[in-house]
Amino acid sequence: MHDFLKFDHGKTDIFAIQEPYIDSKGRTRALPHLRVIYPTGHVEHFGRPERPHSRSLMMIHTRISTGSWTQLEIQHADITAIQLATTGGTYRIFSIY
Repeated sequence: MHDFLKFDHGKTDIFAIQEPYIDSKGRTRALPHLRVIYPTGHVEHFGRPERPHSRSLMMIHTRISTGSWTQLEIQHADITAIQLATTGGTYRIFSIY
């Protein structure tokens, strides 16, 4: 995953990733220009036996303003989603395992 992100050279704005690498602290690896979006509840519930491991996430390039998108609250470890507002309209983008 890291090699794929590194060789993109910052061209891609949004990555939807399934089966990401998650370390023992519940975090993935990302390049400095990418913001990581985990499924709703991932950070708060990581490692709890009643919560399955997250198998999706999104990465958003920092050139996309945080004021133009919001995470959609979906209570599922396999779904990460955002709503993105642009001059062309509002879009919902999902990363689903």
